Amino acid sequence: MSQEESVSQADRISRAIEADILNATYPPGERLDERQLAAIYGVSRTPIREALGRLVADGLAEHRARQGVFVAQISLASVFELFEMLAVLESASARLAARRMKPHEVVHLLQAAADTVAAAKDDDSSVYSAANKRFHEIIYAGSCNRLLEDSAKQLRRRAAPYREHIHRVAGRRDSTAHEHVAIAEAIKAGKGEVAADLMFLHLDIHRPEFADYVFILSRAVEKGIGVS
Repeated sequence: MSQEESVSQADRISRAIEADILNATYPPGERLDERQLAAIYGVSRTPIREALGRLVADGLAEHRARQGVFVAQISLASVFELFEMLAVLESASARLAARRMKPHEVVHLLQAAADTVAAAKDDDSSVYSAANKRFHEIIYAGSCNRLLEDSAKQLRRRAAPYREHIHRVAGRRDSTAHEHVAIAEAIKAGKGEVAADLMFLHLDIHRPEFADYVFILSRAVEKGIGVS
């Protein structure tokens, strides 16, 4: 098996296990046994090991010395901290992108924003997810700050399981997509503070409009991840 095939398998398996963790198939504290998982997915233990490493890096699992990998016991407070920090980093990225983004990058950003609007209208979750990821990553790159870009990507990856689960239930894709357009337009106009404020609001877990979102988040964490 090539390294590329191994990575592809690890990605597929980590997403499948991630979904099972969120759906409480694997409850908090349960051991994720490499051998059993390899049998379930019909692969060697190498991609399983890589998949579990990703889950540990994303905070959904934890490695215990001489014991193995276990489903993490995540507190609701820690999830809130994750969203709060992500809002800060993405706001800073938008501010810098408005000052530093190149014209051709702005064109790609506007297109990504438009793609999220179209996908939301068509209720196409896979296209929306891809366009949404592209939108945010264009802004990270446009900040021209490698440390900020890497930090934002890492944090966004850790928040992804919660965001995707909640957006699936809360049905906020349409309004979120139009927020993308407003952010992109502010960046195009070089309005750094406006872009930063819009991005912070876009991700602010404490905004009044997110009351139902927060309720669903708390239920998702209690059901799928557990609250300590």
